[in-house]
Formats: sequence, C-alpha cells, structure tokens
Amino acid sequence: MNIHAASPQIQTLTLSHTFHVSAERLFDAWTDPSLVAQWFGPAGFTLSGAETDLTVGGAYRFRMQPPEGEAFDHYGVYKVIDRPSRLAFTWILENQSCEGSDDLNCETLVTLDFIEKGDKTELVITHEGLPTEKAREGHTFGWTSSLECLEQMIG
Repeated sequence: MNIHAASPQIQTLTLSHTFHVSAERLFDAWTDPSLVAQWFGPAGFTLSGAETDLTVGGAYRFRMQPPEGEAFDHYGVYKVIDRPSRLAFTWILENQSCEGSDDLNCETLVTLDFIEKGDKTELVITHEGLPTEKAREGHTFGWTSSLECLEQMIG
C-alpha cells in the first residue's frame, strides 16, 4: 500500500462538541462496538459491522453502508488509550470515494480529547494528515454529522 507522503498540502481539522454525559460514558460510546454501531457515521449511513481491540496497537474496523452505493471500511490501530480522557487512532482511507480522497491511499491520525466540565464533557476531535483541502472539508461534514448522530444516541 502506498502511504501519502507529507507535503505542504496536508490538512488538519479540529472540531468540538459538548455532551451532557460523563467522560466515561462518552469514551465508551467510541470504544464499545455495540454502542459504536448505534451512531457512527454521517446521518443516513449505517454500520453493518464494528470490531475493536481496545489495546495500544490493537486494531478496529468499522464497516459503513452509505444510503446508496457499496459498503466500505474505515480501519486502523489504536495509538493512545487513556480512559476516559484521550483516545488516538490511525484512520485508513484506502481507495475510498470519500470526497477529496478519491483513489488516494493514506493513513491519517484522529485524536479525541474528552474534557470533563462538571456534568458535561467537551469532545475535541483533531484529525491530522488529510491529503487535500477537499478531503478536510469532506471529513468536517462527516465528523459533524456523526457527532449529531452520537448526540441523538447518547442524549
């Protein structure tokens, strides 16, 4: 597999959302396959499979089904597991038709910071290494919509 080399065009996105739940509950929503399957993906997408090996170096794989078209996988390995404050994992885009990433092979890094604020938790998502501005825009939409789905599930 060819990994996209670093260049000045590499993009990073950062998003945050505050949830009315504990950091532990929010962390579980990202790491328990039965919970992940209930919300992960933009609105209209479903998860037909979710597998996690929640160890540093352990793999995860999410099988996503868009409203139209063929299912595809998002997968990678866990780099940091600091329950309930931080989770980091690689995010593999391999020949996927994600806007701005069409036919690109690249490994990016997603870091989730869970910041407790009383009875709420702010989630900060940092997604580094996106190959193009268009990919950053597409992932901004995907993550924003996914967080809305998570809010509905965890609410």
